[in-house]
Amino acid sequence: MFIAIRDLRFAWGRFLLMAVVVALVAFLTTLLSGLASGLVKNNISGLEQLDFTHLAFEYGNKPSYRNSLIERDMWEGWRELQGVEELEPLGHSTFNARLLDNTSLDDVVLWGIEPGSFLEPDVLEGEQLGNVENGVIISELLVERGLKLGDTFKLDRALTELKVIGVVQELNIGHVPIVYTPIRKWQEATYGPPGYDGSEKLPDVLFDYATLIAMKLDSSVTDEAIAEMDMEMGTLTVDRPGAYIASTGYREEIMTVQMIQGFLLVISAVVIGAFFTVWTIQRTQEIGLVKALGASNGYLMRDALGQVVILMLVGAALGVAVALRLGVIFVEGGFPFAMEYSAAAAMAGLLIAAGLIGSALSVGLITRVDPIIALGAQK
Repeated sequence: MFIAIRDLRFAWGRFLLMAVVVALVAFLTTLLSGLASGLVKNNISGLEQLDFTHLAFEYGNKPSYRNSLIERDMWEGWRELQGVEELEPLGHSTFNARLLDNTSLDDVVLWGIEPGSFLEPDVLEGEQLGNVENGVIISELLVERGLKLGDTFKLDRALTELKVIGVVQELNIGHVPIVYTPIRKWQEATYGPPGYDGSEKLPDVLFDYATLIAMKLDSSVTDEAIAEMDMEMGTLTVDRPGAYIASTGYREEIMTVQMIQGFLLVISAVVIGAFFTVWTIQRTQEIGLVKALGASNGYLMRDALGQVVILMLVGAALGVAVALRLGVIFVEGGFPFAMEYSAAAAMAGLLIAAGLIGSALSVGLITRVDPIIALGAQK
């Protein structure tokens, strides 16, 4: 490492410039990693909270939370499958909500669940579902929009009035906050007449529909058994990853961020490779002289790689540190950002690996330098 350290001191300006470039790339990749995590949390945190192994949708080309319709015969039929530990219908509808004074709360997703079932989340404050007929549990994001315990709000179109009895952590689906309500109230709001106040009895058939089936299946249930039940019940069943992908925009958001990260890593490899290639060409006579004095190719290659590692470590550490600090500001500002230190470390590791791969060409040039150059053969 003697030559590497000497070069770093001698040409500190050039190496500082490259360290800044590496730091910028590390800064961007780390921020994108936090953005990806934040988008996941903002998109599917409600699904991540659910304790299920599979979701069954109405059969179609692909699962859809918006266009699925499940009948009672379907979820009762699924109960007969050997290996079903728990099963509950789940209603999913999107409404525009507003306070009674007509202040808009923007869109909300109304989830109809059976009170006390495995689908009901634990509240941070307030009470669970079941004691108040029109009581609901809201995502913490709606508290930021102005709702609080005891408030009553209404749903556009349905004109259903709901009372906030509990608050959970920020749980969303498709970037829209979730409101949890007893499934019977969800069925009234989704399929009943607008402004239904409970004064008249609704037809029983109205309560025979939901959006999907949430299930906990044990490991004995095979994919073949699930496929057979889908054929028999007219459903399309997916596992947890498939349930996440069914959320609007989830796959596209993650793929876009990952593609940008990949481009940044490629750019980093090309820039680092170009820098060290030029640097090696400029030092050709010096390298030849050192080889003429007895230095082996292995020694010079280790020395060159040492320069790359030092440069990448310094640049990556600086970029990640700044990105983590900025990430804290983003989180405090309410942006969809969630920094995971393991993800930041992984991206830094990939960046360093990309730099080493990019510098492979310059390392190869070292092995082809002829010592005779240092003895005056080059004019």
